[in-house]
Amino acid sequence: MIDALDPMFIEACFPGTLTGETEVNCPRCRTLLTVPVNDPLGEESYRCCKCGSRFVLNWASGSVEPH
Repeated sequence: MIDALDPMFIEACFPGTLTGETEVNCPRCRTLLTVPVNDPLGEESYRCCKCGSRFVLNWASGSVEPH
């Protein structure tokens, strides 16, 4: 049985909700990046520190799009 109040469950379903940050892969070079999550239901844009590409994360849909 899944405990909906388990911090690991909450963090898995809503990235950044508890920690304020999460890990994502750059859509261009696939580098694993740790990014802040300021609005877990909105969109935020980031820049990869390795290849310099920009991308947008839509937290509500879970999509990563090049910018």
